[in-house]
Amino acid sequence: MLRLTVLALTTFLCTSVRAQTDNYLREVVTKTIEDTYPYKPGSELAVEGEKAEIFVETWDEQKISVKIVMTARHPELEQAEEDLKNLEYISEVAGQKIFIKNKLIDKTKRSRSELTVHYYITLPEECPVYLKSHFGGATISNLRNQLRINGEFSAINIDNVQGILDIRSRFGDITGERIDGNVVINSRRSDINLYDIGGTFNITAQYGELKISPNMSLRDLHINADKSDVYIYEPLGGEGLAYDLSMNNGEVKLPDGRKVIEMERTAEVRRFAIRPSQERIGTITASVSFGDLYLAKQTKELERRRF
Repeated sequence: MLRLTVLALTTFLCTSVRAQTDNYLREVVTKTIEDTYPYKPGSELAVEGEKAEIFVETWDEQKISVKIVMTARHPELEQAEEDLKNLEYISEVAGQKIFIKNKLIDKTKRSRSELTVHYYITLPEECPVYLKSHFGGATISNLRNQLRINGEFSAINIDNVQGILDIRSRFGDITGERIDGNVVINSRRSDINLYDIGGTFNITAQYGELKISPNMSLRDLHINADKSDVYIYEPLGGEGLAYDLSMNNGEVKLPDGRKVIEMERTAEVRRFAIRPSQERIGTITASVSFGDLYLAKQTKELERRRF
């Protein structure tokens, strides 16, 4: 059910084209839906994407623009049209919260077409966003308030985001650049690549590879990794960072020229501390079980960018 109120202006457009693939012709049927909502302080947007790619960016206008493109591809036009009709877009407004999602109308009906959904969302940078993505992906840039992501089998890409972030991922890699704020990440069977990050980070990871490159504004980074390899690249000039590193059944590689204090060493457990050689600017704590830990310098100075 699609609820239309005075808060939203919705338009629909259906098209069909014929696409040539390497092996055969495929009919492509597309349905495009556009929503616009006025934005006021306190407004929130929640998106639930099923087999969908979600793109979120910001602008200076005080409104939220949502464009959804749903597509069905099949050699037979009638089959593509039938399967697309079973794909539904839902929009609801409850107070200042806006909910949008896509789903199959009849979940027992097996689709014979290749179905794809793309969300293109543009909103004010201060608008809080909650994304739930299953078998898809999410790309978010330039937010300044609150971002929550719950992904499963979905790649997550974040660029130039500041504020409170809560990211949870299963079987979906997380890539982030220019992130600053209070950040919590929980992942399982996901690789994590974070570049040019500051603020406070708390990362819990299982079965993945972590590569972390903080900047000089990092205050606290806490990593708890299980069956994961961890790579930490200290920023140039970051001798003010303090380290508390713990290994359980893994190997560790530390940089030359740093005074390392070995706190504990047994057949299975090793603990190290590296004290700052200048005024402390931040703390990095890493606990790694059944994985390796690598600590090295960044190869070049990060660009000085403003958020």
